[in-house]
Amino acid sequence: MYFKSIFAYHHTGGRYTFKRIFFTISFPLWYSFLEFVNWTCLLLDELFFPGYHRIDVKEPVFVVGFPRSGTTYLHRLMDSDRDQFTSLKLWEIIFAPSIIQKKFFLVLGKFDRMIGKPLYRIAVKIEDRMFAGSRNMHKISHFEAEEDEIILIHIFGSAFLAFMFPFDEMNLFTRFDTDIPAERRSAIMSFYKKCVQRHLYVFGPHRHFLSKNPASSSKVRSIYETFPDAKIVCMVRNPLEAIPSAVSWMSYGFYQFNDAEQRVVTERILSQISHWYTYPLTELDTRPEESQAVEKYDALIGDPAEFMKRIYLRFGFHLSEAFRDFLDKESQKAKRYKSKHDYTLAQYGLSIVKVVSDFKSVFDRFDFRKE
Repeated sequence: MYFKSIFAYHHTGGRYTFKRIFFTISFPLWYSFLEFVNWTCLLLDELFFPGYHRIDVKEPVFVVGFPRSGTTYLHRLMDSDRDQFTSLKLWEIIFAPSIIQKKFFLVLGKFDRMIGKPLYRIAVKIEDRMFAGSRNMHKISHFEAEEDEIILIHIFGSAFLAFMFPFDEMNLFTRFDTDIPAERRSAIMSFYKKCVQRHLYVFGPHRHFLSKNPASSSKVRSIYETFPDAKIVCMVRNPLEAIPSAVSWMSYGFYQFNDAEQRVVTERILSQISHWYTYPLTELDTRPEESQAVEKYDALIGDPAEFMKRIYLRFGFHLSEAFRDFLDKESQKAKRYKSKHDYTLAQYGLSIVKVVSDFKSVFDRFDFRKE
């Protein structure tokens, strides 16, 4: 794939720019160093912390759905219930997939707090610059829970790699259950499960693991095969609203490593993720109610407290008084919230007629407005 970036990049519709050339030159350097450190530590886990293999991942929760459909908001609401749930944070995902690394950074963080948090302040200043362009669409921080699909870059098996290497072969990862060969799927999910077990080993095996990934919309079957008692929540939003917002967000990711006409980028993005609307619905319709829920974005945004109470009741989770109070406050905030973003289909070369036609089954099932 790396050599295709050198010799076949022009086939993607992208343009060779300084940014692309710099990425192509630097990638093997930083990626090799990162993975040498990570895999050395992952192997050391087997020597010093073999007990993580015995961690039972009990009723993990996976939030899936088309991007910009409320998945992040739902994830962060549930992640606020720290007594019951725990999620991978970005610093873990990239720099600390192993137990040994997690413990190192936790000790470093404790020491940093003892001396007034100078390292934390430096890290925040660095990420404020790094993520300045994205935070008006999606709040990213190394210290916040994030999409753990990213952890699969350590085995070169993540849908996020399609941003770096926009070749058709990478689209397989966006159609995981249907297009990835069974043996490869099994290897990827085995690695992912071990990452989850390592996280729980450090942050509490009594907690439910919580994950949010739009890319996991294509992994519903694999999730249930790997975690038989998993609970999956699929968020659904009107395609007329979700699609321009999703294309905007994913275009930002694409343009970090590439340069191309927006028309080309829009076509590539939709060819990768349109499947994420319909596939999870088809799979979840075959599962019992106690293991899945399909919910509308408007219900979550309209009254987060009632929405969460319904999810907790369906899945049998305990709703503490402290968390009830937190949710009530979130509902009050939601009533005052006004989106600062205004995306239109025309910005991305799309029309209402085409979107309604392409996603007819979604419009019909959820009775979404078509204008």
